[in-house]
Amino acid sequence: MGSGPRWLLIVAIILLAIGEWAWGIWSGMTQFHQMTAELAKQQAPRHLDASKLHLFTRAEVKTFLAAAKQAEAIKDPLQRCVAYPDPPRSHWSPATVEAYCQYYLQPVLSFADVQTLIQSGHAADLDRRLAQDLQAQLTRPESHGLLDRTYFSAFDDASFDVRSTLDAWKRASPSSAFAYAASGWAYVAMASKARGGAYIRDTPQSNIDAMDRLLSQADADLQRAVALDPKVTPAYVAMIKAGSMSLGSTYIQDAARRGLAAAPDNYAIYGLLSHAAEPKWGGSLVAMDHVAEQAQAHVKQNPLLAILLSAEPAYRYDVCNCESSANWSAYPLVFDNVASTALLSSAGYAASENGHSEQAAIYLSEVLRFQPWADDARRRRDSNLSGVGESQMALDDANSLIAADPKNADNYQLRGTVYMSLMDTRHAEKDLERALALNPDDINVLVPLGSLYIDQTHEWDKAWDITDRIIRKYPGGQAGWVMRVTIQENQPRAGLNESYRYFVSHFGNDPNPGMQWQISHMRELLAKAPHGDPAGKGPESR
Repeated sequence: MGSGPRWLLIVAIILLAIGEWAWGIWSGMTQFHQMTAELAKQQAPRHLDASKLHLFTRAEVKTFLAAAKQAEAIKDPLQRCVAYPDPPRSHWSPATVEAYCQYYLQPVLSFADVQTLIQSGHAADLDRRLAQDLQAQLTRPESHGLLDRTYFSAFDDASFDVRSTLDAWKRASPSSAFAYAASGWAYVAMASKARGGAYIRDTPQSNIDAMDRLLSQADADLQRAVALDPKVTPAYVAMIKAGSMSLGSTYIQDAARRGLAAAPDNYAIYGLLSHAAEPKWGGSLVAMDHVAEQAQAHVKQNPLLAILLSAEPAYRYDVCNCESSANWSAYPLVFDNVASTALLSSAGYAASENGHSEQAAIYLSEVLRFQPWADDARRRRDSNLSGVGESQMALDDANSLIAADPKNADNYQLRGTVYMSLMDTRHAEKDLERALALNPDDINVLVPLGSLYIDQTHEWDKAWDITDRIIRKYPGGQAGWVMRVTIQENQPRAGLNESYRYFVSHFGNDPNPGMQWQISHMRELLAKAPHGDPAGKGPESR
């Protein structure tokens, strides 16, 4: 095992664990069983032309990024978004692109805005503002999803701290459908948090009981909201989410029926229905297609509904790599239509974690097209630019991020790793040390800093200190041990065989494909090694 740069692999190991946790959040969903069983008898999933599978060429990526850089320089947010390039060889609808730009760029109330109005005795003003937003959502093409996005933005906080404000709003406006919809929405978010992120089989009964109590409170408020005003669509969106968590398929279907009767072209309702129809929650690819096809009947009224066409192929081709079965050449086929920022983001992150910088750079750029404030996606996009020959673009962007937020450790981490790609070890070390000073023991800084000392400067003592620091802080992680073995192999340093033994005994059953070569290699070397380890005592720090 040579001293080639391994820190990207190590970061990928860390991110894989995070991804597995995130997917577990929704693991309690059970819905659409009856509907999907009936649909499966009637039709097959929509056919996609597999002959069109392909990867992006380096020339296509460079052309795309040059156009993206030009668009990102445009000051007007809507003009910037519309001017942004579509993915190479895609067929994105200009009407859907513009509608999605408007969807994200239209101003919405935050929870802080709501809290200020309630606490200052202006609940009536808040209700009037939301009534105007609802009317705009229902009647103005440029305001599709305005009220729904307000609720996603303002009331998704699962903290119990929001309850006092929402309860005060209900007291101040006892006939406000908006107040009860907000309260119910927040109860659903709290129920999700109470349940936790584990699979249902690993979830304590106390968590499930807490979730069910909160969902009961949510249902009471949401039913009150639609009784007061059946056009308040966020209530139905929250109902579908509650049904997905525990209240069941009949509840989901009833909420969808009532919601679509009030707003037949509602993007948020169809989006939640598509999510609920996924096979892993008891649905099917047929059911996902059925939801998308139903939505297309209203696409002329609401171009956002075309976004749903990407949901089924994204699931089929595992673009998030959630099942470790992503077909990277299927990405352009999946995203031939405009896709949600959630899908674009998951695809971009998965590509990044698996060494596909071309796809990562393009699809994370598309996230930034619609959400220019998404700095995490920007940093991840920029971290892939060196891999497609665009280190200078990454460096320019990192400088801009630091200028805008000079106390953010992640910005220095980004610039430090860009400097590493340019072999500028002096500036790389300076930025990574700065990031570590701002955020001590950050694994995403320790790993590249250790790699810098191992792969570029060969400062073995500094690298060993970083390795010790990682192992002490993250004793159950692999990153520190991979780096330790690399040092012991290449300096060399005492205790190599003992480190092999420790790694194989603790991590030898790791299913992560990225670790299989390392595990096999260590086992092979151990099998050839003489008994004992004359080079040293074992895997101690010193």
